[in-house]
Amino acid sequence: MVVGRTQIPLIIVRNLGSNVKEYKSWHDRYESGDEEARQALPRKCPKCGRKLQGHGWYWRKIGVKVRRVRCPGCRRTHAVLPWFLAPHRPCLMALVDRAFRLRLRGCSWYQLANAITQVSPSTLQRWIRRIRNLADRVVAMLSRDARRLDPELELDTLLRPFTGDKLKLLHAAIIAFWLACRRDQSRPRFPRLKAARVVQRPPQCQR
Repeated sequence: MVVGRTQIPLIIVRNLGSNVKEYKSWHDRYESGDEEARQALPRKCPKCGRKLQGHGWYWRKIGVKVRRVRCPGCRRTHAVLPWFLAPHRPCLMALVDRAFRLRLRGCSWYQLANAITQVSPSTLQRWIRRIRNLADRVVAMLSRDARRLDPELELDTLLRPFTGDKLKLLHAAIIAFWLACRRDQSRPRFPRLKAARVVQRPPQCQR
């Protein structure tokens, strides 16, 4: 993507560990020349399909280095982001996920701010507002893929009770997608921790 003369790096999300510790372990193995660690990086440009080349690293505020790759064909730079990092934000996806699940459980903004002190209350509200704004689009994508993976899944029955609440509808669509993945033997490989977090009950609010 190019705005004026500035090229904005695109993001490729990869499973390079489920947390900072595992990601740093992968990075150390990559630096030591471990072939398995190197195979975890994308090989082809998602835009044009040409072979990607290394293009250095940059630091995130939580203390990890994010790999950059560049396509010599379309001249795009891509950041290879581990799935647990939030794009363009200095926080972990686990914090966003926890805010979503607490709000889903019925926590007030005051309870949410007490439970997640790493960011400001206004940031928490912005996260939830963003999730609500994206909910319809994400539900449509998950529903489409769930039907493709498991045509016999009673998707409408699973989603219909939650059509009046965007957060609950999104949560139901995520669960439906994972049910479809579990029934399909050719399902894509996702981080196990991520799957477990999605299907478990949201945490209780601290009263």
